[in-house]
Amino acid sequence: MKKNIITSLLSLFILFSCTSSDENKLPDNTDGIMNTPFTEGSVEMGMFSNDLDLGKLIGKIDFSKSNIKEQYEQLITHDSDIKPIFDLITNMSKQNPLAAWAITLNITECTYNIKNEEVLGRVRGFGWRMDNYYNKPQDQASIYLETLAQTDQIAASDNKIYSSYTPSQNKGFGAMNEMDISQFTRESKKEKRNILGYECDIVVYTPKIKDENAPLQLQKLIVYTSPLFNNIINFSHPFYLDENQGILRIDIYYLNEEEPTLVMKPKAIKAHAITQQDLTSQTATPIYSADDLNWGFKALGIMMSGWGALK
Repeated sequence: MKKNIITSLLSLFILFSCTSSDENKLPDNTDGIMNTPFTEGSVEMGMFSNDLDLGKLIGKIDFSKSNIKEQYEQLITHDSDIKPIFDLITNMSKQNPLAAWAITLNITECTYNIKNEEVLGRVRGFGWRMDNYYNKPQDQASIYLETLAQTDQIAASDNKIYSSYTPSQNKGFGAMNEMDISQFTRESKKEKRNILGYECDIVVYTPKIKDENAPLQLQKLIVYTSPLFNNIINFSHPFYLDENQGILRIDIYYLNEEEPTLVMKPKAIKAHAITQQDLTSQTATPIYSADDLNWGFKALGIMMSGWGALK
């Protein structure tokens, strides 16, 4: 029941993480393709729309200060990196306000620290941050959420919240959005795609029934999976898909157009030593369980806190 509450509350929030670029096309000379399993290192994952890196907005506003709205207006007027993002959202709102809202709420970036079958996703959003931890052998997972905004709209005791759960019993809980696979057709493509040197299989999800009267409906989902990545990273994506291989990219089509509305893709994949500290999540009390309905409401408040500070 809790999962249904969270899904309904956050169905348009941090829906996915990444876009097409020449660097991701499979080269004619495949000698540069990776053939070693990625077992330890980090992946910097970004959110894109129309080739714009939405994460460029992250860190541009100091939420510890009281002049949040003034900082925001200065960005719109003077920041050449940020203005195209706002123009994109404005133009999209004229076409489909809900699609524009989905883009707005997907202004995030994430770093996955990976070691064997353990991963910690450190997510940065607009006025909030998250630690998303998963340990496959121990069947343990947790989520830590914290608002960075100075707001009286959230009780001081709810500025930081923490939940611990058992992934095998609550698949997709940590992702906030879980797709009902039974409502979609899954098709594996024969072609491959190079994602930063990793040759990926391509899977396309399409809804079995399309409601033309729905204000916003997922038209198509293209998923790129690599056999060299453990599927533990799929639990750290904001949208959960039960694929056996690690998902490196997701193209999300909310509009019936050639280009995706949103794209999750890696900006960098680096093999390096990972310490225990790199895999240690922050915590808070009380510890919410997977069936606690309060979690979804409080999580939504934190994730909206940055935008709420603009009022």
